[in-house]
Amino acid sequence: MASVITPDSLQSFEPLRVSTMAWPRTVFFASDGSLYASDVESARIFEFSSTGDLRREIAGDSLKAPYIAGLRGDTLLVFNPEARRIDFLLQGAFVHSVWLPRDIPREALLYAAAGPADLYLKVTGRNLSGYILRIGGDGVIRARTPLSGSEWHNAGQLRVWGDTLVSLSGFLPRVDIVPADLSRLPDSLALRGFDSPMLRRTYSFLKGETRQAPLLSGSAAAAGGLLFVLNMRPGWLRVDVYDRAGILRHILLGGEPGYDKRFYPMDIAVRPLPDGSFDLAVAVKEPVPEVRRFRWAGDN
Repeated sequence: MASVITPDSLQSFEPLRVSTMAWPRTVFFASDGSLYASDVESARIFEFSSTGDLRREIAGDSLKAPYIAGLRGDTLLVFNPEARRIDFLLQGAFVHSVWLPRDIPREALLYAAAGPADLYLKVTGRNLSGYILRIGGDGVIRARTPLSGSEWHNAGQLRVWGDTLVSLSGFLPRVDIVPADLSRLPDSLALRGFDSPMLRRTYSFLKGETRQAPLLSGSAAAAGGLLFVLNMRPGWLRVDVYDRAGILRHILLGGEPGYDKRFYPMDIAVRPLPDGSFDLAVAVKEPVPEVRRFRWAGDN
């Protein structure tokens, strides 16, 4: 008999809003609790303190649909897919850029993540055999590993999880796990216990009865030994928490379940705290562009 998981309520805090925020797309925690959010419509990076105060707003011609790739010390790494480069920003100033390989097809979907020493790029697209690249700080490709499946299998962010990478799939209840040095092929990890009202539409798509697969998960974040997955629901926030074996351990709810088809969470960031609890941040496009903040007690 499968175990029944009782949902946990998330403690919520005042959401972060800025008048120039239009489409917050990625969020990222610093170790001290500072929070970064990128906006792909207003082409800005917002930096907030751990208490939610706006510390810095970064704008410039070089920021076109920016995605946060990671943080190294005080240096923020920002992926600009349109410009095909990763920019290094220190206190809001551009200090260095790494250009992506020139042979990447223009029509490809790109996702970037930053490790402690190397950069990672996932490349996928229609009629394209997907792959992941490990790129050095000098822009030279160090390693490459292929991805199985089509574009819709692999469409999703890339995350660093300790000494592994997690390749997310927004349209399937699974992730691909690969060593950070890309020394082995990715292993597909099913998210056991995943449930969604849209799984029936996914099954219809697999049978060829519909033309488009539904989005099951907007994003995910790794923290400690857990993977926090945004489970798309039309009206409320639900985060499913999985262990490294892909087994569902917790269901987190941000507010009472309701129905609002406008609600659209884009990305999630998670920060573990010394007492075993976790800070969560979720970028929301609609009904109001904002970053919602929560705390979960963990297993305490």
